[in-house]
Amino acid sequence: MGRAARKPIESTAQTTDSDGAEQSTPLVLNGQTRGKFVLFGIPAAERVEDGPVMRGLLETDAGKINVAGWKKIGRDSGAEYLSLKVGNTKPRPADASKDTPEEWVVGPFYGRLFKEVKARDDQPAKVRYFGFIEDSVKVGEDESTGKGVYRQNWQLQIGAKPDESHDGKTRYINGTAHPAGAKADDSGAESLPF
Repeated sequence: MGRAARKPIESTAQTTDSDGAEQSTPLVLNGQTRGKFVLFGIPAAERVEDGPVMRGLLETDAGKINVAGWKKIGRDSGAEYLSLKVGNTKPRPADASKDTPEEWVVGPFYGRLFKEVKARDDQPAKVRYFGFIEDSVKVGEDESTGKGVYRQNWQLQIGAKPDESHDGKTRYINGTAHPAGAKADDSGAESLPF
């Protein structure tokens, strides 16, 4: 059973216009979204079995969208990565049973975040993170490998690095999400073709 395509506009965020009046802005997560991407480690004492090891936000001009990351190991490569789940849910009513499914107002969308460590002889290792968030639908299964075949509706690229709070107490992953194939910062010099 495949994932159904999600509507890109599914929620609204309250903002204030220049006159101070509140207005609703559609919260959009689609292939044109740009935003700040931040993930914080969940303390070991707060983690649940088979739960995420990191959580954070994708902050866009229209609002904030929750992100959670589970540590996984690649089947073929053996490399560690974070499996991402991105989206916002409505709070469950107090009278709902715990078996009541969450109602998604944005998403859920899925992605992956990989860690790249480059070491040079005379410098400390440099750590970078790269990955994606996408909306895709399972359309079949590859008979030779047994893996799912997916049609991608859209994809955002993530570029990030480790960072530390100003007081030095909190370490986190900090970066950007932008349309696949687009530069993260359009103000820079012209990019190289490869």
